[in-house]
Amino acid sequence: MSPSKRLKPVQRFAHSKEQTAARSMGQARKNLQQEEDKLQQLKLYHQEYLDRFQQTAGEGISATQLQEYRAFLAKLDEAIRQQEEVVAASIVSHSSSKSNWKQKHSRTQALNKAVDRYREQEQKSADQQEQKESDEHSQRQKK
Repeated sequence: MSPSKRLKPVQRFAHSKEQTAARSMGQARKNLQQEEDKLQQLKLYHQEYLDRFQQTAGEGISATQLQEYRAFLAKLDEAIRQQEEVVAASIVSHSSSKSNWKQKHSRTQALNKAVDRYREQEQKSADQQEQKESDEHSQRQKK
């Protein structure tokens, strides 16, 4: 069996692993985007609530209402901090999956090049053999 044919199963396996890594990377990117969107929504809600608080405070509010606003804002601040940690973890996950995909992609590319080189060598060898046979046939006909 020719080297290019022997490498074919390895090439298919590497391609399969690359595709799996690509799907994983895509999912990690999607998760990162969702977590960033959640963080953005929390920040937007925090700003809206803060604006509402400032407007209400300007009109005069009771001490109890002030405490409730502050407590809720503190909870929102904590939720934002936690979501920032989730986003940071998602960034690490995406980066890791991207690195894994790049590694698998490089391996697949290297195998593809090796198979192509073997095919070229095999074709060149076949062409030379055909030329040799053709030359021999021509020599026999001349005799």
